[in-house]
Amino acid sequence: MKEFINNEYEIPAERFEKTGRYDTFLHKNQRYTVIPVYGRTEAEIEELQKMSDYLLLTGDDTVAAFVPTKSGKWVAYYGDQPVVIVRSPVSPYARNISIGRELAKFHQRGRTCPIPVVHCRRIGQWKEFWGTRLDQMEQFWRSKMETGIKAMFDRLFLESFPYYLGLAENAIQYVADAELDEEPVGVDYATFCHERLPNAKWVEGKEQKLATDWVYDHCARDLAEWVRHIYMKKGNVSVESIRRFFREYQRIAPLSPFAWRLIYARLLFPLHYFECVEGYYMTDGERRKQAYEQMLRGIVGRSRENEQFLASFAEIAGPAGQRLYIPKIYWFFY
Repeated sequence: MKEFINNEYEIPAERFEKTGRYDTFLHKNQRYTVIPVYGRTEAEIEELQKMSDYLLLTGDDTVAAFVPTKSGKWVAYYGDQPVVIVRSPVSPYARNISIGRELAKFHQRGRTCPIPVVHCRRIGQWKEFWGTRLDQMEQFWRSKMETGIKAMFDRLFLESFPYYLGLAENAIQYVADAELDEEPVGVDYATFCHERLPNAKWVEGKEQKLATDWVYDHCARDLAEWVRHIYMKKGNVSVESIRRFFREYQRIAPLSPFAWRLIYARLLFPLHYFECVEGYYMTDGERRKQAYEQMLRGIVGRSRENEQFLASFAEIAGPAGQRLYIPKIYWFFY
């Protein structure tokens, strides 16, 4: 790795260590992070580089800067693996304001970005993405029904999928209804978001903000995924944390009725279930398979509790003393 970095970037790597998720090294009081970028096209990386540069120009020093190779490219290949290198000051990034407030400021800056973003754009595409994912899993479920049960996970999947199919269809319809019923306003403009906010280690103060985590989408993406993360981690104990998160976010960026409905639609979509099933069938490791089986048991076992959480979400997330209007999913109340 040291030889690769010296050859491609002409940077002598002084000391390697693991910081956050990735390998890092030090040089001239700067921390360089080596990030694998499988699944990202070079066009996407170029956009992400421009997005990070824009935030740095606005004075956001919590963002890591991309480092070009000696030939001026943003992506290098370490064997067959595409990587990028980003740079930030050695002093560790420490969050000194709440996640809600910091996320709101991040979104506000992203909304004013004048750079056209095409390849990383996800806004307005949820219905199509979810529909495709749902169709693929339904086809897989049907094939499993034919081949039969070979492991306990197969049984759990075959029995539970029709329920989560219904939940996903509700989520897709919810987005469609929101688009028909509500008029987007300024807060609903596309902005810098995270593919999965909980995976970004800046929320724990362990990394700078890394553009390789980002997409260009509606702020509801990050808000919903953070709520999902807190709820999956803490269950009903998470209520006060969720309430505080939205209160702090809205002090900076009040949400519109359209935004609230997108947040709710995303919470309806059972992403955790899809990722668990996909993870199990894509891994070969027995220990990992056992972990996914335990995860699925937990998801299915908490399905009624999850319904109750979703049914009460408007009361949990809404401003104190105000009624947050989110159309109900009536079968949650049966």
